[in-house]
Amino acid sequence: MKYILVLLLAMPGMLWAEDAAVREDVRAAKETVLELNRDLYELERELLSPATTRASFNLTLNHGEFFEPLSIEVSVDDELKIQHLYTERQVKALRMGAVQPLGDINLAPGKHTVRAVVRGVDHLGQGRELSVAEQVNKTSKPLITELVIVDRDELKSARVQLKYW
Repeated sequence: MKYILVLLLAMPGMLWAEDAAVREDVRAAKETVLELNRDLYELERELLSPATTRASFNLTLNHGEFFEPLSIEVSVDDELKIQHLYTERQVKALRMGAVQPLGDINLAPGKHTVRAVVRGVDHLGQGRELSVAEQVNKTSKPLITELVIVDRDELKSARVQLKYW
């Protein structure tokens, strides 16, 4: 009887130790699954968007004294590809010099028309729309595009322009 009582008192401790080991195994399995998921995402990205068709779009704000962006739309060959709405925090970061990645798209080599429309408010609080349209020649290398909102001090306004890296 004495041995049964000792065995019953020791059982919860043994169960707890087994429970901790099982929890550690589950945690390790979760980490492995997350690593595999990251690897699969990268492989999928490379297969679906190889460097020969990759086009990347970014936005920067040069000072931002005369224009504050609220939204942006980027179209390629009259097909809407990227849309974004800005928060106050994002505009503040842009004013501090941040480069905001808008997105990556697949773009076949050749000539394409890129059109960007940035909607926002000017320094007087009036609604404004800045737009730019240019023809780009996509080669077999990745196309990295920067949309720059530039202040025009002499006119107390802003404009948007495309730059290529």
